[in-house]
Amino acid sequence: MAKRRLRIVERRKNIPVLGVCEFCNAQFPIHQPWKGGQSEAQAQIQQQFNAHKCKLTDSSQNALRIVREATESK
Repeated sequence: MAKRRLRIVERRKNIPVLGVCEFCNAQFPIHQPWKGGQSEAQAQIQQQFNAHKCKLTDSSQNALRIVREATESK
């Protein structure tokens, strides 16, 4: 089984604002990145990542989730 790993996928003004689990694609956003700086933002994302449990879905379930999320916002 592949090992889960955190990857920062978005930064604003060199402050990480979004992390992703490379194993299950779970997303970990931060809230109010301007308040704590770079180390605080990284710690927030890392804490969310450490607390999550990977849940894998097959590709058909993933496709349904994407369509549902796209249509919910309309």
